[in-house]
Amino acid sequence: MKNLAWKNARFLKNPLPMKMMIPVVVLVFAFHLSGCQSLRKPVIPDVPAGMRAADLALIDERIKATPNSLVIFHQELAAAPIDPLRSGVIVDLDRQRAYVYSANQLVAATRIASGKRNFRTSTGDFRIGQKNPKHASNLYGKLKNTETGENLPGEIDTRTTPVPEGMVFLGAPMPHFMRFHTLDGKASAIGFHQGHVPSRPASHGCIRLPSGAAKPLYKLLPSGTPVFIYGDQYGIPARPLPEIQENPEPPRKKRKR
Repeated sequence: MKNLAWKNARFLKNPLPMKMMIPVVVLVFAFHLSGCQSLRKPVIPDVPAGMRAADLALIDERIKATPNSLVIFHQELAAAPIDPLRSGVIVDLDRQRAYVYSANQLVAATRIASGKRNFRTSTGDFRIGQKNPKHASNLYGKLKNTETGENLPGEIDTRTTPVPEGMVFLGAPMPHFMRFHTLDGKASAIGFHQGHVPSRPASHGCIRLPSGAAKPLYKLLPSGTPVFIYGDQYGIPARPLPEIQENPEPPRKKRKR
């Protein structure tokens, strides 16, 4: 013990030279920084970088046959929640469609209704975070008279219309809600949920799902599933969905002069 105490005391009196300390500090800082980046770096799922025209035509044909359902293209992958590390949802705001991919396989597709004019859905890359099967909006809904029990006609926005005395606010139901989070973990104000889907943008920014698609999609997509939202005409900012060429021409070799 005396020898150990003596060595410690000697180290305190004669610390490591500055030339030896700098590499150690740099190494520790680099390790810490790389660890932070690995936590924030999004995992790239096995989803295509775009859509083929032939695939879109086939999907539309199947969706038109059952417009209010989740159309299944891969029964085995759709039988259980998909792996969020190898899966993703491509949302096409211009076509009002959502496509679920896993391990580079098309699993399912459905119609959607995105944000209408002045409430356009944001484009970008997100992840599914909070999930609530019985969610209700805290912004949009109806007023109910507490004395008569009757609901007032029309919809209100709590940000612009205060709730008067004798009334209570009833948030609009948003069943099977799946909130979108940014890649750095911040919760957004939009997400998937069941609602009226009139084959055109109609929501306040969320992505509505048909009644027959909301529940099975809620079960299929776990928290952490990436969501890639594209839209040129109906998205903000404009982000067109890339179209994959059927038979791309090989690059021509330049002739040497």
